[in-house]
Amino acid sequence: MLGEPWPESKWINIYNQRDLMGSSFNIDGVFCGGSRQSPVNIVPGHVKTDENLGNFTFVNFSTREVFHNIVNTGHTVQINLKESMVEIHGGGLNGVYVMHVVALKKGLTTEDAMVDPEGIAVLGFLIEVRQCVHTPYKKGPWSNLTSHLMNSTEPVNLTDAISMTDLIGDVDLTKFYRYKGSLTTPMCNEVVIWTVFVEPIHVHADLLQLFPTKTHLTNRYQPTKALSGRQIYASPAVELPAG
Repeated sequence: MLGEPWPESKWINIYNQRDLMGSSFNIDGVFCGGSRQSPVNIVPGHVKTDENLGNFTFVNFSTREVFHNIVNTGHTVQINLKESMVEIHGGGLNGVYVMHVVALKKGLTTEDAMVDPEGIAVLGFLIEVRQCVHTPYKKGPWSNLTSHLMNSTEPVNLTDAISMTDLIGDVDLTKFYRYKGSLTTPMCNEVVIWTVFVEPIHVHADLLQLFPTKTHLTNRYQPTKALSGRQIYASPAVELPAG
């Protein structure tokens, strides 16, 4: 997640399958039928360890002044970060990436990143829903953030003291998968280095339910794509099945 503002890109990606299936794309120049599409199904037994996938360095992830605003785009909820405050490097990435809505390689414009095979880095976190009413995830940063969800498409400025670390919680950031993929909305450019963390972020079911009830967004997801010969790798901290 880096640099320039990135139209139609999301920090948390939840898309409508009906809108994203093949024949829906009547757009010249889309890559959505290519061989490097995202998302993919990660099967641990088919994953290989890559010793070069060391630990990340996260700059300003604990700073509570990085979020700018939140907006309902009509097909997802987008959280915009303040300009050039958050950076990531290491973790096997080839360079420094600056976060905005998505992470572009440092020094690249949005246009450059759209044609560079490693122009964009995406950090993917899975969400695990907890039903217990006493779960600590019912309150706190996620509750504060989701209180701003709305049906209106006008941006709402975020003044809450929330950091990236607050939202990620106790996820072990040394355990992740890596593969080469794409953007998940048209034009589906195959320019993304995907990092998918093994451990999920836990939220209470009530908070997740706010998305359809307050934004009127339902069934937003992109179906998994074929690997088409790609190999998925894991950081050394991930324990893979024997064999």
